[in-house]
Amino acid sequence: MIEWWLLLFGGPILALIIRAMVKVPYRPKLLHTPYARPGPWHYLKIICGRIWLAWKLVRHPRVLNVYDTTSKKYEKIGLVATELEKVWELPHELKNRESVDGLCFFGTDGADTSLKISIERRTNRQAQVSLLLILPNGTTYQLPGSPDTMISNTDGKESFNAGGIKFQLIEAMRKWRILFNGLAKRTCNGEETEVHLRINIVWTAFSRPYEFKREFSRKLLAQGMARELWRGRQEWSQMSEPCLNGMDQWGAMLGTYQDNGLDIEKQFYLRSLRQRRWGQSNSPTLHRKLDIIGACEDGNHFYLSATSDSSRLTHEVWGHVYHPNGFLYKINACNLDLERLGENGPVPNHFSVRFAAKRRNYHAIIHLKPCQYENFLGRPWTHRSTTYPCHLTLNSRQGRVVFVSTNVFHGYCPNENEVSVPYLSAPNREPSSSETEKLVLLFNEEACRFESLVGGKGSSLALLSSNSRKAPVSCQVPAGFCVTVNAWKAQFKNNEDVQAVFKRLEDVATGVVAGKLEECCIKAEEIVTSLPVDTFVQDCIREALQELCDESEKKRFAVRSSAVGEDGEELSSAGQNITVLGCQGFESIMSGLRKCWASLLSYQSVEYRRQHGEPLIPGMGVVIQEMVDAEAAGVLFTVNPNDGDPSKMILTANYGLGESVVSASADPDTFYVKRTSSGELSVSSRTVGAKQTKVILSDDGTREENIAEEVSTTLCLSDEKVLELAQLGVYLEKAFGGPRDLEFAVSGGKTSYCARCLTDFELRHEFDSPILTNSDYFTKANTGEVAPGATSPLTVSTTIRILDLNFQTIVKKQFGRLVDINPWHGGRFFSYQQNHLFINVIEAFLRDIEAEISDNIRAIDMAVFGHIITTPAMHRLGLQRFGVAGWRVKYNRYRTIFQDLFFNHKLVSRAVKKFTDYSFPIENQTDSQKLYDDICVHLPALVEIGRVHTQVSRASAMTQLIAFIILLDGRKEWTPELYGEMAELFSSISNVESADVPVALKELAKAISESADGKDFSKGSVEVASTWLEKDQGQPGKLFRSFISRHGHRSIKEFDFSTETWGLNSRSLVSVLQSMVANPVSFAPNSQPTKSNDDWLKIIGQSKPGKYRALKFFVPRSRDAVIAREKTKSLLIRTIHVFRMAYRRLAQLLVRDGKIPDANLIFFFTHSELQQLILSNGVALISKANRRRKLHPDLDALVFPEMSLGIPKPLEESSSEELMVGADGVQLTGTPVFKGTVRATVRVALNLEEAKEIQNGDILITRSTDIGWSPYFPLLSGVVTELGGLISHGAVVAREYGLPAIVGCQKVTQVFRSGDIVILDGSKGTITRVEA
Repeated sequence: MIEWWLLLFGGPILALIIRAMVKVPYRPKLLHTPYARPGPWHYLKIICGRIWLAWKLVRHPRVLNVYDTTSKKYEKIGLVATELEKVWELPHELKNRESVDGLCFFGTDGADTSLKISIERRTNRQAQVSLLLILPNGTTYQLPGSPDTMISNTDGKESFNAGGIKFQLIEAMRKWRILFNGLAKRTCNGEETEVHLRINIVWTAFSRPYEFKREFSRKLLAQGMARELWRGRQEWSQMSEPCLNGMDQWGAMLGTYQDNGLDIEKQFYLRSLRQRRWGQSNSPTLHRKLDIIGACEDGNHFYLSATSDSSRLTHEVWGHVYHPNGFLYKINACNLDLERLGENGPVPNHFSVRFAAKRRNYHAIIHLKPCQYENFLGRPWTHRSTTYPCHLTLNSRQGRVVFVSTNVFHGYCPNENEVSVPYLSAPNREPSSSETEKLVLLFNEEACRFESLVGGKGSSLALLSSNSRKAPVSCQVPAGFCVTVNAWKAQFKNNEDVQAVFKRLEDVATGVVAGKLEECCIKAEEIVTSLPVDTFVQDCIREALQELCDESEKKRFAVRSSAVGEDGEELSSAGQNITVLGCQGFESIMSGLRKCWASLLSYQSVEYRRQHGEPLIPGMGVVIQEMVDAEAAGVLFTVNPNDGDPSKMILTANYGLGESVVSASADPDTFYVKRTSSGELSVSSRTVGAKQTKVILSDDGTREENIAEEVSTTLCLSDEKVLELAQLGVYLEKAFGGPRDLEFAVSGGKTSYCARCLTDFELRHEFDSPILTNSDYFTKANTGEVAPGATSPLTVSTTIRILDLNFQTIVKKQFGRLVDINPWHGGRFFSYQQNHLFINVIEAFLRDIEAEISDNIRAIDMAVFGHIITTPAMHRLGLQRFGVAGWRVKYNRYRTIFQDLFFNHKLVSRAVKKFTDYSFPIENQTDSQKLYDDICVHLPALVEIGRVHTQVSRASAMTQLIAFIILLDGRKEWTPELYGEMAELFSSISNVESADVPVALKELAKAISESADGKDFSKGSVEVASTWLEKDQGQPGKLFRSFISRHGHRSIKEFDFSTETWGLNSRSLVSVLQSMVANPVSFAPNSQPTKSNDDWLKIIGQSKPGKYRALKFFVPRSRDAVIAREKTKSLLIRTIHVFRMAYRRLAQLLVRDGKIPDANLIFFFTHSELQQLILSNGVALISKANRRRKLHPDLDALVFPEMSLGIPKPLEESSSEELMVGADGVQLTGTPVFKGTVRATVRVALNLEEAKEIQNGDILITRSTDIGWSPYFPLLSGVVTELGGLISHGAVVAREYGLPAIVGCQKVTQVFRSGDIVILDGSKGTITRVEA
């Protein structure tokens, strides 16, 4: 009975007691400290706080972790960023004065290089910016205004661009571009110098984003809350809710820097933390904040933050740790104490911090370097931020720390608040319907500022005209107005002849119909010039001229082209359309108007827009503006146009009108104006140009006039006028928020002006995967065979990324909770450097290891590399990162083996059924956006077949591993006899699809040879032979078409979308067939059996029956696994070919739509860039794609070693003496894959172009082979490759043909030369030169 009474009354009584203890009456905080102290109910409050926070975490989970790599939805597979990620990354609206929106990067390496760079956007075109670059020699670079951090007159757009710093989003949550081009304060050996500094960095993520608002540690936050006074649930919410939202993400910075005092651009590689923040600033209530960013040599990275904010928590500690195993953990315990670490004095030179994350304890010992760097925040200064570069020891591992201490500042601020000048930009709205219908707009009308209505030049002049009175010097924009784009439309919309000519021009330019574009342009120009101006348009222009001035017939006017898209930030269109000067009288103005309109259709103008993906006939506005009879005129650049140096303003000028300067018809005077960060201007140099002629006004327009010799040798402008123009340029730079170039004219001491916007290491490394540590190992084995050379950007962004995601999925399936799938990491297992594909050896092969290097590891080495590569250093790194395989890992290992042995055949059967004839309709697609969407919808199918192939490949490797272990039978030495047994293991494999290619070609060559036209087949050109085969109705034609039907989707570099497969271009096949037909011995029956029997197994059974029984079980399964691997690979390549054809069709549609100039350019965009190209202006993207295409051959020619430590570096040419080139008796050793001995001539071929020189009976020496090399195997007598294992393509096909072969023979392509006579011993794995 007592239990019931306790239950009935005990619960409510306990609840009342807890409520009384928790709800403490309000009492003021102690005055002597800003930190709340734990009270008597501290631990009870911690318990209550943790319960509250647990409920909050359930209600507000992470929002960015929405990926599922096995999903059938394109948005979820992780191939591209989600819309929410893009929203988080892009600049946010600043709603009030306390709103902030910032992005900060911290970076450090192991050689004392550190970087801190940030922008925090504020209202009124202001920003708080900082830059600190510390080099190993002690040299530092900071912004010239430091320690002050406030910048005014930012670009005024929703972008991270201020103070010379620019952050550009490349791919949300994955990649950013960091740029700095401006003046910086260099400090070296205590001496300060102002220099021009350029920094160009690509930041790439290797961790998932950490959503600190939703991933807080309940324990640490509850401890912070328990210190405070509690007055109810509302206060709990306030204490647990940060005032800022955002995320942290770890990544790597690869970039360069150069100042004007250095001739060489220097590189650096930093591991980095990126912090994205937005919301309401807590500056008024912030007392103190500590940030510790640490990077350790073993790949551990951590961030710790401690904050004292009187409006929320007076002592809050949080942070996260990125472990090299791929997990990002929140820190759930830490002894960091704000009161004890520099609160009442300087930060100690040495201190330690202990923290824990995910049952791992860390002890960080931090040693401050003697240098420290101060910044002051706010205006007037409210806080002092001090940055300390530090040495780090984390659990006995060395590293570096960037330690930032921010404290409230009560001192004097010498800088006054700076107000940004009025921002010159188009109205922040869409033009109204009445505005769009107007045919003429005066400069002072607001609608004239819309570029879509009057073109680029017209809108710029309207903006300048609205602001000329506020300029610091006396100047004016000559009066004028714009004939709108709508007038262009009105002129031609009802004229069927003109519309037909325009349609013909567009069709020819986009390849819809055949024709010569230049002829179409000439015809279009002629018809536009001859057509009278529409009467209503004429009336509107007359009215505007009368409003402009009373005696317009007597004045001279300039009629300037102002095409839509002209003079933009991405496309200048300089010189593409004409300007008619000196027009006097209405008819002269009308003539100039028609000439301007016609210039839009000139061949150079149309071709320029076609090459840049602009609309071919975008419409044109025309500026009609009073002319200034200039005494001198020219152009001013507010920054050096060659390198963007803001300290050097360049002005060029000549007597008369500015036409002689713009058209470069005269050698002008040149002035250099030096500008300091404080705004001081001085003329630093003057160069007198030849100035033999000048352009002046004449009765019929303009004319050139010779300049007297005594005048031409003098400067056309005084220093005072040059400085006045420079001052005007600085003002306009502030008003527009960026560099400008300024056209000016000086007449009677007055200045008239108009302006327009300023119109590669990164391309080589833009797709590089981040590398966690300098001790990571990367290999080209396997990848050098399946994806040789450089891969196109479209393939990198789709197929290669899919391969990596699938590898992560398979590893996750095997290891379960021990692996975290990370779609934000671009290249976790399959890394790419300079567009070449590598495998991360530690991540891919050393996850499941024992305390010592085991036979399992050696067997994997043999299967993948063809020789032993795992060193003790690599093994130690695997142990540090993943530990010794425990019971969970071993259980998962054996479970996976069981599934692969007994269930993979079902997986293969389903894949064959689904993907043998996989396709989706593309030929009838006529809309580029719909086709792109269709490709996106079907991409999960490519992910699926890729995942099947990856799983089957793993099963193949696993069965080989077991068979190798059985063969080893406890032997410690890996002898040639053991290698021979391993080769025998695969010697009887049949039905391998890649080996079917040369067999089918031999049959085809024999049929051609026996046909009536066989004798002439090898004598004619490849084109003639190809045409004959395609049209032949006999047996050769049938066999050829059957071959293309079965294998037409395959070729060299078959993973790459840009590759022309045998079905698309059969010339490489036909060339081989011609060689085979010319050498009948090449398709004769093999002189030795192509299949090895299992006598070696029977021999083993006589002495070791147990080993025999085990091999009898596993050997057939190993062979079946290889066959299944090749089958699923063929299905994968067939599916890739389906998407290849879809992208090719998309390219045709984009060319038709005028989005890209030629179809092959599509392969040099990324998949997500294609979406941007379809939806919006693609000028910048097309320019980048063209530069990528130009660079691609250089990247493709790079050769990398089989194994690289740290960032892979291309091989350099070795000297002949070092390699013993030409010396008889030189012998190299590799791994034997098929026995036999042959003496023959060497043919070294590094690519298929060189392979065309192969003669019948040659021994092929190459880096690696894939199926694209298969046609040449019937001609060979042996094969030697530098890369490859026992189941590589070359090994499989060589066994099929009974060719002596070795793989993994290092430097063989460098030591031997074509024409050498060698002996190839496939039993011992040696190749020996006997005659050079």
